[in-house]
Amino acid sequence: MGHEQNQGAALLQMLPLLWLLPHSWAVPEGFPIAEVFTLKPLEFGKPNTLVCFVSNLFPPMLTVNWQHHSVPVEGFGPTFVSAVDGLSFQAFSYLNFTPEPSDIFSCIVTHEIDRYTAIAYWVPRNALPSDLLENVLCGVAFGLGVLGIIVGIVLIIYFRKPCSGD
Repeated sequence: MGHEQNQGAALLQMLPLLWLLPHSWAVPEGFPIAEVFTLKPLEFGKPNTLVCFVSNLFPPMLTVNWQHHSVPVEGFGPTFVSAVDGLSFQAFSYLNFTPEPSDIFSCIVTHEIDRYTAIAYWVPRNALPSDLLENVLCGVAFGLGVLGIIVGIVLIIYFRKPCSGD
């Protein structure tokens, strides 16, 4: 017990020295911030990857979990942590999936030090139009063009006045 008291006393003596450190080395204030986005443009039915980006992280001790419609998801990749300015860190977690219009995913980040939990949600928005819709619209436009040409020729023939020399 005496050794632990000596360590605690030494740490208390060093506390005033922390003010001598430059402010850029100070621990960032705030809580981890999570954001979720897709790695590629969203196309329903085509494989993609969700990315959970965690910023404002110190110390870099966290747990990342994924949920789909509030049900835990298994099989996501490891969480990668990297340093940014000063003592701040950022983390990335990846989840492979095939998007559907009714999907709701959540990335749950728990900071191990203070047990703070940040949750970021992803719902499909701004999906690329499907090839089927594009092809149907192109076919309708082509059909209307051909119909316009046929109607134009019929009208020209019908209203053509014969040339008379009288």
